[in-house]
Amino acid sequence: MPPPSSLQERVVTLVQTLQFAWFAGHVLTLIGSALYFLSVVMFRASSKPYTVAYFGALLSYGVVVYKTHGKPEFNAQYAQRLVMDENVQYLLLAMYWFFTSPISVTLVPFATFSTFHALGYVRSNIIPTVLPAPASTASSSSGSRPATWQAKTQQQIKSWTDKNYDKAMRFVAQIEVIGIMGRLVLGLFRLQIMSIFLYAQFLRFRYHLSSYTRQAFTKLRIALDNVAQDPRVPPVVARAYMSAKDMIIRYGQAVVQQQPRQ
Repeated sequence: MPPPSSLQERVVTLVQTLQFAWFAGHVLTLIGSALYFLSVVMFRASSKPYTVAYFGALLSYGVVVYKTHGKPEFNAQYAQRLVMDENVQYLLLAMYWFFTSPISVTLVPFATFSTFHALGYVRSNIIPTVLPAPASTASSSSGSRPATWQAKTQQQIKSWTDKNYDKAMRFVAQIEVIGIMGRLVLGLFRLQIMSIFLYAQFLRFRYHLSSYTRQAFTKLRIALDNVAQDPRVPPVVARAYMSAKDMIIRYGQAVVQQQPRQ
């Protein structure tokens, strides 16, 4: 069957796919995050865009989990696959943030991921489907330089994402390890103990599955070790830090089995 020729047919075919629902989820996350941060900056914080952002995250990660694992199965093997899938972990985390009071910094990782995913979809699907290059131009292009604005835009998107992906993932790991957990620890004064416990479980899995998270923990440990070794730090504080560090290390290794390094 020949591919749809009219714009309407192409768009209808595109939006009927699960991948478009995945893309729509990422767009909602970006829009909701932008509006929420704007409301915070303007001192008129509203929870509605925060909710929209996490609804988008639930949609996008839900599509990925469904496409990867299919319909739920009630057996140990299926459960094991879910536990070790980082998309499932982010889906559960998004669900928890969706139902709890807004914490601004938690949106940063999801918005960062959505930026790269949405750009990739625009490059691979939106431009070729909605704004395709004329057939005559596409067939006459030669050499290494892109001949059409569509091809140039796609190449620019790919170059930007390739260049910034590693930096963005390191940034996300720092936010997850230091920014979000630090914010939750400060929330102890509001008795947010359950949030700390659940998020600690999430970080434990991330440590074993993500090299970026391991790097973030290593940088944090080195920085705190240097502070603790400063002669100006009272010995009781240094000992308390070492005890806390040992406890966290034991906690991280208690249940999760070490996975192959990525």
